Formats: sequence, C-alpha cells, structure tokens
Amino acid sequence: MKRAKQDEKMQQVIQELIQKIDADPYDQESYYTLGTALTEEKSFAQAEELFKKALNALSDRTEKTELLHYGLGNVYYASELYDEAIAQFNLIQDGKLQAEAYTMLAQAYYAKADYQKALVFALTASEKMRSAATLSLMGDCFLALGNFGPAKDYYQQALQLEPNDTRINFQLGVLAVVNGADPTSYFERAKQSDPKIYQTLKTRLNDVEQTMQATTKKK
Repeated sequence: MKRAKQDEKMQQVIQELIQKIDADPYDQESYYTLGTALTEEKSFAQAEELFKKALNALSDRTEKTELLHYGLGNVYYASELYDEAIAQFNLIQDGKLQAEAYTMLAQAYYAKADYQKALVFALTASEKMRSAATLSLMGDCFLALGNFGPAKDYYQQALQLEPNDTRINFQLGVLAVVNGADPTSYFERAKQSDPKIYQTLKTRLNDVEQTMQATTKKK
C-alpha cells in the first residue's frame, strides 16, 4: 500500500513537471528535475530521451545545457554505461557544477576499476568541494589501491563531517579488522545507522578481506 502511494505521488510529480516543460520549453531546471525523477524511477530510456530532447531544444543556449549534460551523465552512470557518463561529465565547465562533475567522474572511473584516474578526480573534487562524499571517495580509492593508511585518514576526515554515515563507519571497521584492531564500535554505529545497508555491506566483508590480504602479500 505504501509503495503504491509513493508510485502515485511520483506519477503526479512527473505529470506536473511535464506541464511545466510544456509551458516553458526553455526551462532547463524543469527538464533536469523531470529527468532526475525518471532516473530515480529507473526509467533510464525515458530519461535519456528527455535529456537529449532538451539538449536539442536548447542547443543555441549553451549557458543552459551544462545542467542537462550533467543530468544525462547521471542517467548513463545509473545505467552502468560509464564511458558514456564520463563523456557527458567531461563537458561540464561551469564552476558551480564542476565539483559535482569531478565527483561523478571519480565514481565512474572507480566503477571501471581505474582507481588511479578515480583518485585524481576525487582529489580535484575534494579541493573544490570538501564533503563527506568526496573525502570517503578518496578513502575508497586508496583502499582499492591497497594504501590503507591514507584510506583510514580520509575516512576519518569524512567521519568528522558525517559521524553516523553507515558506509564510512563500515569501511573504517574493515580497516580495523585488517590492522588487527577492534572494529566493534565502527560496525555497531554502522548497524544502528542503517541495518539494511549494514547487512548488505557485511556480506561483502569476506571478499574485501581476501582482496586486501592478497594486496598486502604482493607488497
């Protein structure tokens, strides 16, 4: 019942946004909001079509297109089309969006297991916009590269900004396990924050430990 009500409300929002676009076909914000809503609903084909239509409609108004390229990049990222997403995010030159674009570039390269490039973009993003998201992304990159000290440092910096973040606490717990320290406080905080996410992450713990142990042996 709750899900049905949420779906009904989302459909109402989508219809209202369509009406706003019909009323003003040059409003990039309405296109972006609608495209984001469709992406969240996993209607990726519709979202892609909408953003491409919007880019065509606003092709002579370049100051309005960067937000649309960013939205289209998010559609491709959510669809796991990382190369296509990277191409869109690389088009962002606007200072206000650039930090977010660099963050998404880092995430896309991370998803492609190109951790060195991901690290470069994550570092650039964190210089422009220091946040728990950019700092934890730095931690992820260093962790994937087997550099556990810097990974811990960036996760702890991120934790100062978001003390109850489930994933950050979990990652610090994983590092504690690897370093032979007590991970209890981190895992407990992660579990209390979001039990579902914690359980999902916990199922991957053995794989993570094995990967990091193999990396350590190579060194």
